[in-house]
Amino acid sequence: MLYSLFSIPLEFFLIGLVVLAFIISWPWMAPFPKIMSGLLLLLGNVLFFITGGSGSYWASAILDNVALVTLFVTVPLLSYPLRNGGYIEYTDHFITRYLKTDIKKVTFVTALTCIVSSFLNLGSIRVMYDLFSERFGNSSKLFARSLVQGFSLAAFWSPYFAGVAIILHLVGVRFISFFLYGLLMVFICYLTSIFINYQYLMREEQLATTPLLAAGNESDEGYVQHNFHTIVHHPVKHQRGVELIIAFIGLFLALFLLEKWLHYNVLILISILAISYSILWSIAIGKIKEYIFSLKNYFTVVAPNVHTESIMIISATFFSQMVLLTEFPDYISGLFFQISNLSLILTIFIIIFTCAVSSIFIHQILPISLFATTLSPEIIGLKPELFALTLVISWGITPLISPVSAANLLAANLFKTRAIEIGIWNIKYTVSIIFLSSVLIFFLNNTF
Repeated sequence: MLYSLFSIPLEFFLIGLVVLAFIISWPWMAPFPKIMSGLLLLLGNVLFFITGGSGSYWASAILDNVALVTLFVTVPLLSYPLRNGGYIEYTDHFITRYLKTDIKKVTFVTALTCIVSSFLNLGSIRVMYDLFSERFGNSSKLFARSLVQGFSLAAFWSPYFAGVAIILHLVGVRFISFFLYGLLMVFICYLTSIFINYQYLMREEQLATTPLLAAGNESDEGYVQHNFHTIVHHPVKHQRGVELIIAFIGLFLALFLLEKWLHYNVLILISILAISYSILWSIAIGKIKEYIFSLKNYFTVVAPNVHTESIMIISATFFSQMVLLTEFPDYISGLFFQISNLSLILTIFIIIFTCAVSSIFIHQILPISLFATTLSPEIIGLKPELFALTLVISWGITPLISPVSAANLLAANLFKTRAIEIGIWNIKYTVSIIFLSSVLIFFLNNTF
């Protein structure tokens, strides 16, 4: 951050830190990311020496991606005022008091998971599970789908989500010009999720195989009967909800204004906001002591566990930069130029479909970074913002189907099932999103 903001000559020092971070982190990574990151770094350096690249190019390939690490390290700080401010408890009271039907609970949980994931990232799945697991009773399949689909929606628009920030950085698109496209995609995908889950509820209700959700028998007076004991729920205090809405709006307005006034890397701006806003938010709600106490958890649990994503993404983007030294970009550009001349909508579909299928076997950053660095939006006839949206959608659908994605693995662990089974539950939704997004991007590109 100091290097980016003040142009302090720290190039060699930063390169040394990246190498040191890899040496320290690599032994502790999970087996699959460990193998993939090692192979990508090895192949990247092999390509570098074969093509006779310069030392300055090798250094820039490393330094261009260092900002990604600040994103992973700083964004989790936003979770502490969210947890300390009583907002999680507020949502529990809200769903108890106002949501009386199964489809309302599903739509609310999906939307809330999307919002919370925008700031907590992967941690949101655990928070939402702890909060709502009892309210879904035995409908674990429906609950799991709602959580993973809500998490996926956040990946379509939030700059605090790694995929959006990384892709905007690689393609060179500003968030302020991308925002409305991403939000439109979220809205359409959210409606699709509601429609598919509603169909599932109706079908299961006809077959009488799905029990009502656990909170389905609550009365309007706020009482719940459990084993002949009456639990009295206190009136919902909407002050917490108003505070949460103000905090979210302020966070995104701050990013808009900073990006408009300052011309720094968006990853650096997000990192600055994550640090400063979490402190200001805690002060505003009178929870600064709790925030300071939470930093113990941050330094001992959160920060040391970002190594897998950080090293994996640095390795993949480093490899994609070295691929640029070969003839592969020209081959890919020529191929997609021919396809786009036949059909632009087919081009969009192929990019999303290729990334989705590839993510089943490897981390999505590899195919997406290759497309981002080797393809030019002008060559295939897409506006830069819509090309970025195509890649963002490719990133966002990965948690839905990939058995090696962190979101699927975590959900599988929580619901005591296999990650591949959760992917199977989301196939219909994923296929729908691929087709709908291809048509939408094609329409937007030809209309605006």
